[in-house]
Amino acid sequence: MVMMAVAMMVAMCASSCGYAAADGSHQFTLAEVIKSVIERHPDLVISDIDTAISQTDSDRIEGRLDPTLSGSIGVREDQTPPASDFQPDETHTGQFSGSISKPFSGGSTLSANIDFNRTKQNFSSPFASQLATINPAYRSNASLSYRLPLMRGAGGPDYNEALNASMAETEASRLQREVVMRDLSLQAINIYFRLLSDGVSVELADVAMKRAHRLLDYQEFREQFGLIETADRRQTEALLAARKLEYQQAIAQQTSDRTALNRLMLRAPDAPVTVDVDEHSVSDTVGGFEASVAMALERRPEFLILQARLDAAESRVAIARNDKKMKLDVVAEFGTLGLDDDASGAANDVFSTADRFAGLSLELGDTLGRTASNADLQQAVLSRERILAQRNQTIERVEDELADVLSTLTTGEQTLKLARQLVEAEKEKFEAELQRYRDGRSDTATLVQFEGDLHTAELQAELQRLTLMLADKQYAWSTGELLDKLGVVMPAYKGMTP
Repeated sequence: MVMMAVAMMVAMCASSCGYAAADGSHQFTLAEVIKSVIERHPDLVISDIDTAISQTDSDRIEGRLDPTLSGSIGVREDQTPPASDFQPDETHTGQFSGSISKPFSGGSTLSANIDFNRTKQNFSSPFASQLATINPAYRSNASLSYRLPLMRGAGGPDYNEALNASMAETEASRLQREVVMRDLSLQAINIYFRLLSDGVSVELADVAMKRAHRLLDYQEFREQFGLIETADRRQTEALLAARKLEYQQAIAQQTSDRTALNRLMLRAPDAPVTVDVDEHSVSDTVGGFEASVAMALERRPEFLILQARLDAAESRVAIARNDKKMKLDVVAEFGTLGLDDDASGAANDVFSTADRFAGLSLELGDTLGRTASNADLQQAVLSRERILAQRNQTIERVEDELADVLSTLTTGEQTLKLARQLVEAEKEKFEAELQRYRDGRSDTATLVQFEGDLHTAELQAELQRLTLMLADKQYAWSTGELLDKLGVVMPAYKGMTP
């Protein structure tokens, strides 16, 4: 029986390093987990909708340059008591008018107008009727006008700066999609490594539980021969009960984390899954603190988003400054007139410059006090300052992240080295105690304890390796190069169709 216990302990020692589940479930690599998450997660759909909504603002602003058409047609009859026989007592009017206005990106506006009407007057006096040279009369009018702002609106900031701001906000919304994917990938990393750690915890608890079982068997054997008291066995039974509870708690935590990973990948909560630990290694080259921060500033989408929003804020400041200016527009106008007793004649007269008008004018306008425009400018400036403050805040947060993970990477290698040295020392200690046991110079309890020390050292070394690998992945995530290193391609934004 003693030799059988020794054989079992040796077998368990030989298998202590292999703790991954072998239940036939699919073994996921970290890259597969992240790829599965960022391709299917509903948060990305919401982000895509937000980007599509932002794009509609640009379309709306571009629509400001669309030509505007208007027209009217109508008839009118006026019957008024005349104050003189030379005044008509009845007037019949038919009228048609139309216009088109085209704004330009520089702030100017070109307008074209046309008007055509027929007027028929009735007089109570036959003499007055004869004095009306043309009755009915057909009148036509066609004109072009061009408005050019010289101060407020010069250069078209209401259009150009607004469009720049909208495009910058759209870019920020598109980049926010990458932030969502990065956040999802970080969740995947943390759950992934929790599962790896859970595997170690389950194995450690299992080893401790089996060791307590063996110790209890040994104590029961000795109790039969009266070598120990019942209280000694009761203590071992309590130890076994505690080890069983630890094992169940480790299993429960592993199940919880497996459920979390499955749900993050939109799989059934109880879908079998194991994670691959052998694929990971720690990068040989890790930049210093300053170089790491510089890389993060260049690669992380958070800073690109803040830059886009800063560009939008600058455009809004320009719009607010433009609104504070005095309005001064120059207006040029040219038109032709037609008058005839025939409809076609009046229509043809419009194309002649015999009867024409032309004008050039300056229009001046301003708002006293400018309280609203001053408030708008102050708000735009403060919004820009807030974005700059957010950028500094984000830099500080990233520096904290990198300082923490670089500290772990710097000290982790030495800690892992010492943990592996401890494993070698425990192996030698166990081998020496096993030889003493074979020679009859040791007892089973001591051998079981030394075997447990070896298991503990091996699993602690494995946990330290996982901690170091996690820090390596967190470093790559903090600098913005994780997905590139894993070969994961972010799914492109494909737009939304209404």
